Amino acid sequence: MGTIATRLFLSYLAVIAVGLIVAALAVGGLLLRYENDLTRVRLDELSAPLATSIQAALRQGRQTRDAVGVVTDQARSVDARVLIIAPNTRRVIVDTEGSLEGQTLPSVDPGTGVGTFREKEIEWSFVQRPLLQAGTMVVARPRAVFADTLRALSPSLLVSAVIAALFALVVAGLLARTITDPIRGLARSARTLVPSGYRTRAPVSGPNEVRALAGAFNDMADEVARARGSEQAFLADMSHELRTPLTAIHGFAQAIVEQEVKGEGIPWAASVVQREARRLVRMVEGLLQVAKLESGSQAMAREPVDVAALLGGAVTALAPQAKEANVAIDQTSSPLPPLRGDPDRLSQLFLNVLDNAVKHSPPGSTVAVRAESEDGDIVVRVRDDGSGLPQGAEARLFERFYRGENAASRDGAGLGLAIAQAIAQAHAGRIEARNVAGHGAEFAIHLPLR
Repeated sequence: MGTIATRLFLSYLAVIAVGLIVAALAVGGLLLRYENDLTRVRLDELSAPLATSIQAALRQGRQTRDAVGVVTDQARSVDARVLIIAPNTRRVIVDTEGSLEGQTLPSVDPGTGVGTFREKEIEWSFVQRPLLQAGTMVVARPRAVFADTLRALSPSLLVSAVIAALFALVVAGLLARTITDPIRGLARSARTLVPSGYRTRAPVSGPNEVRALAGAFNDMADEVARARGSEQAFLADMSHELRTPLTAIHGFAQAIVEQEVKGEGIPWAASVVQREARRLVRMVEGLLQVAKLESGSQAMAREPVDVAALLGGAVTALAPQAKEANVAIDQTSSPLPPLRGDPDRLSQLFLNVLDNAVKHSPPGSTVAVRAESEDGDIVVRVRDDGSGLPQGAEARLFERFYRGENAASRDGAGLGLAIAQAIAQAHAGRIEARNVAGHGAEFAIHLPLR
């Protein structure tokens, strides 16, 4: 009972057994009805000449018993008996066997036209015909005579049932295999998924439910493979990004220890170590923040937020950097409904996107910031006049450590947009990036109001 194939086979076997029992009961009922009909027909055929002979004898003036005696031998030759009963009381007046005289005979079944009575463990079937002068004539035969038909058909019926059962069992086995074979294939695919490097895929076959299960398994395997690929790429990028500041810190620290740097060079070397250490700390903190946001473990406030005010604060905070880069920031906002969210995280989101736009804007250009309500979302669009996004970069912009070939500065860790996207997603939103004809890149921040 431990395998699906066994359970399916036994369930099919149970269905077959129930079907055969029902069929046997139906055939038995039909045979019983056929036997009753055949009994009535044969007894009617037998009683007709007997009634004619008795009527002729009665017309000749013979007594009822003598008239019945004329047909006694004829009735016994066909294993039958003749009885005469009183029409009102159904009491037996004459019996060719003599054993039922004086007794009361049961009535005939109005549905079949046949009656039965039992004598000495023998069940008799009978029909009756009215006699003009002497009541009612009854012709009876042992019921076992008519059971011969059933006994004759029983071997054929039994053979047919056995053949049907065997055929049904073969079909049940085949049906069970059509279901279990795809499941076994799915189990094999699951066992070999990891050893194959997540390249194994399950065959999509069998019933619709099993095909859906195999399809879901393959989708899961694709997602796991992509996640593994992203994880490996992330580890490779992280190793590369961490190596640069660690190499600088190690090199200058070793130079100080080994007194290769002396005098006025020591403060300069120490400042380099400090700068790279801060860069390393920022990188690690950024990675931890992205991980917490993506896993949902970062505590997020849910309070009414004035998006226009947050944007204004971000623009003010970046004003010195923009002035140094000779880049203007033009902010316009239409009346906006309050948004429920975390003001600190949203402020960080706007700062990161604006900082990215300022860094990629040439001197003398303008970064346009527009905020509006659109289809149940608050949409903040930040557009610069830089060189735009490299071809195919739209899909990678928000990956950790990604920096485009046209990045204006290599000092960043490549985590700003990844953090911004994670914050937007934590608010059930998203950030989309595209190139704008005649300008540079545009980042659209979608934040649902609900």
